[in-house]
Amino acid sequence: MTDSPRLLSSKVRIEGLFETCLFVGLLGSWLGLVGQWHWFLDLFSHFRLQYALAASVALPWAIWRHRRPLAIFAGVTLLLNAWLIARSDWAVAGGTPQGDFEVRVVSFNVLTSNENHAGVLRWLQEADADVVFLMEVSNAWVKDLEPLTTSHPHHLVAPREDNFGLALYSRLPLEDLALQNASDLPLEGMADAEIVTEFVRARLKVAGHEFTFLGVHPVPPIGRDYATARNEQLAAFRRFIATAGVPTLIVGDLNASPWSVAYRELTRDSDLRPSPRAWIPTWRSPSPTMIPIDHALSTPPLLFRQRTIGPDLGSDHRAQILDLGWAEPHP
Repeated sequence: MTDSPRLLSSKVRIEGLFETCLFVGLLGSWLGLVGQWHWFLDLFSHFRLQYALAASVALPWAIWRHRRPLAIFAGVTLLLNAWLIARSDWAVAGGTPQGDFEVRVVSFNVLTSNENHAGVLRWLQEADADVVFLMEVSNAWVKDLEPLTTSHPHHLVAPREDNFGLALYSRLPLEDLALQNASDLPLEGMADAEIVTEFVRARLKVAGHEFTFLGVHPVPPIGRDYATARNEQLAAFRRFIATAGVPTLIVGDLNASPWSVAYRELTRDSDLRPSPRAWIPTWRSPSPTMIPIDHALSTPPLLFRQRTIGPDLGSDHRAQILDLGWAEPHP
């Protein structure tokens, strides 16, 4: 009497589990396309780099194992994410910077609980930025960053202990410097004032050119109310910028990737153009969950000469170093 054959060998079971994981992972790529239907679906939009990597693994595997449906799904998913990643750079403002307009801006979410205050201060001093915008600034951070008030005498500090404190340091004169509540903007559908954050506004004049600076840090999209607040706040900034009357730079931890509903709301029907390589992860980098949520955008003729991502300084974010230029349109 012989043993009855096993329906599934261990090899088949392992391969099936592996392919199921690949399929489920790739499925998130498509769920992220319909984030406007529900805040939870929008969370899937942030991981385009991971989806592209998963698809690049799934495609050769499926071809090797003759899994035609998986091969087709992986191939289409790879093309989708490659296109979405590349498209984030297509909208970068072009033009050749003119004259002697040169401004360097640093934007950095320092992380309230980060204890590397000395290292951050040292790096900021070495970065030699004209304007420094910091987020998650607590009273302890303000105290330890006090030397910046000497090198950057024009400043505004608004520390908080709830991860939404802000600070702006500038060695360039600032006009109309103000800390504003997002509820001061024309918000639509905002019901819960508790989740409205503050932002920094100022005007700068450099080489005869004037522009508005906005430093922002909306709430993270954790839950329906926070996601709604983030989306509406970024949409409100778009409306504010549209009526500003001068070129505008908006920087900060937007808690939104270039492929999210909130980012699309910020740039929809807008002259705002992103900085180069907006797809580079700035949060939890490097890690499997790293995503790009720290951004800078500007309206013409203000443009970006270069964008550099800073080193690991103990925060869960990386800093942005932004070198700005000015390119008047051709007559």
